[in-house]
Amino acid sequence: MVSREESEGQSMTRVISFDLPMPPSLWNLYVGRGISQRRSKQYKDWIEEAGWMLIAQRNRGGKFKRFPGDVIVTIDAYRGGNKGRDIDNILKAVCDLLQSTSTISNDNCVVDLHARWVDEGVPCTVTVRDAA
Repeated sequence: MVSREESEGQSMTRVISFDLPMPPSLWNLYVGRGISQRRSKQYKDWIEEAGWMLIAQRNRGGKFKRFPGDVIVTIDAYRGGNKGRDIDNILKAVCDLLQSTSTISNDNCVVDLHARWVDEGVPCTVTVRDAA
């Protein structure tokens, strides 16, 4: 986990990174249809595990103050042997996690989103930075 502030002219830009387990695919987030749709067990388990990991890393440097406005999110995911998986199927789970842990106020504050497969490393590294 990396947490830092970067000087850009007069303002300071906050940047924070988290190492997380691989998010479930978009296709595995929910079960049921329509009014009976709910989070799947796999998704709830991932939110629980990843949420505690994120909070522990985020709070390591002291009390964390939520990003108040628009943010840029970058996701580096380790593809490994799963060459058939689509990178865009992990975006929703990550953005929902950032909101549910109060790292960002709402996932509609994500104004720029980047995702890429990497050849080595942890399953998923998420970097959040101020957009302004």
